[in-house]
Amino acid sequence: MVCALPKALFRRHILAVVASVLLVATTGTEAVLAEPKAQASARVRVAVTSVGAAAIERTRQRLAFAYSDLGLTLGTPVYFRLIREQDRLEVWARAPSGAYSRLRNFKICSKDGALGPRQNTSSGQPEGFYTITASQMRPQGVGYLGINLNWPNAYDRGRGWRGAPSLLQAGCASGRHYGLTDQDMEEVYTIAYSALVNGQASIPFHIFPFQMTSFRMMQIGQGPKASFWRDLEPAWRAFERTKTPPQIKVQGRRYRVSESK
Repeated sequence: MVCALPKALFRRHILAVVASVLLVATTGTEAVLAEPKAQASARVRVAVTSVGAAAIERTRQRLAFAYSDLGLTLGTPVYFRLIREQDRLEVWARAPSGAYSRLRNFKICSKDGALGPRQNTSSGQPEGFYTITASQMRPQGVGYLGINLNWPNAYDRGRGWRGAPSLLQAGCASGRHYGLTDQDMEEVYTIAYSALVNGQASIPFHIFPFQMTSFRMMQIGQGPKASFWRDLEPAWRAFERTKTPPQIKVQGRRYRVSESK
């Protein structure tokens, strides 16, 4: 007689089988990770470096188990929120209810020090509202694991802020990039890849200087930085209220925030 597997073990077995179906086709330094053809119409193709492909293969089964333990599925839409003062990158995933649940916190290990927006090549790490799309998973000329944050965005360009790209990257060197340990970057990269390849057109990546509570905002005083931070505060409040990433546009050199419906 064959004994039934415990439910938790059976669920993990099924997830492992599903993960093993995903194929990797590598050409030189570039790889295109292919998904099952039956669902191809709802998915996108994401070109990554061979370094990225290897990271995904090492990581996605472990992440699938972590998602499953929270009642979520690897590949569900995600939202990234980085809080500089706490050196914390939060990853939120959409639950079946439509609200987003905290999936993971990651420690930012590169430190620029000065809070405030990045305005040029010589200034440090950016703050503001950015997005990750499929093309940003393979930064040009970058041999290590990294994601282009699409700085400067329309708001930055409208204020004349220009410079070399900023990345979320593996490694803890300081400067214009946000760094994670190698293992943490592999997990973040795999989370982003899985969401994009399953149909999320772009991933919101919001960077705040600190937790924008009412008390903290009373302490910022006046000046250019304070004015910039007040432009960011409505997005913080909207997400805290709805647990859904807000919709953000740039109009008249200002961020315009509306709650997602």
